[in-house]
Amino acid sequence: CLMHVLNQSYKPCEIIVVDGGSTDRTRKIATAYGAKVLVEPPHKGNYPGIGRNYGAKNSLGKILSFLDSDCYPERNWLMKVNKIFNNKNVGVYGVIVRDGNSSDLSKAYHYLIREINYDFVPSRCMSIRRSVFEKINGFDETLTAGEDNDLSYKVRNLGYKIIIDKDTLVFHDDDHLNSLKGIWRQQKWYFEAEKELRKRMPYRFKRFRTSASMKEHLLPLIKAFWIGGLSFALNCLTIKLISLRKHL
Repeated sequence: CLMHVLNQSYKPCEIIVVDGGSTDRTRKIATAYGAKVLVEPPHKGNYPGIGRNYGAKNSLGKILSFLDSDCYPERNWLMKVNKIFNNKNVGVYGVIVRDGNSSDLSKAYHYLIREINYDFVPSRCMSIRRSVFEKINGFDETLTAGEDNDLSYKVRNLGYKIIIDKDTLVFHDDDHLNSLKGIWRQQKWYFEAEKELRKRMPYRFKRFRTSASMKEHLLPLIKAFWIGGLSFALNCLTIKLISLRKHL
């Protein structure tokens, strides 16, 4: 990840790595690449907003770009970020990642997430104006997931645009997506977060209902069979059924 950031055609003013409790050589490696390394404040549970807010608080830039450690952006990613924010109406911008693993399940998973019509910017590759970020007090630190939904809706409520980019190449290599067990665990985590989001935003998150229409669920599955054959389509169907459990 750091190699890809350092290789950007538009150089970042600073690189900050927030270590959320690693037991390997993360800090040493990040320091060797010239990154400013911060240790996430101690807390119980998995709350991604805490680390992201801590990094933002200790940064200097007018544009904040968040990138998960298993994401690898193309060389012109930051140049596109800079260009996007020349438009003063844009509040937050993000890239929908592609498969960087090449396992059959990972390919199917990333195919499906790229078929979604997003009303929020996923935080694994997100950029936002610092001024906007500070107005909404950053990420909600009490959400185990869905902090990106929450942030995006707050930005929209301020009157800013959110931009979803499906063209820029950002590859995602997540070991959890190599097995159905890993995908099940991931979706279980999302399920717990969605229950909390229902309480906070019942007008957006409803039990037994998804934001997508039946057509939006079925067309990607039909297309999957057309472009990848029966095995690919069955993997997509299985992942789709697992992901729907969070709406129960």
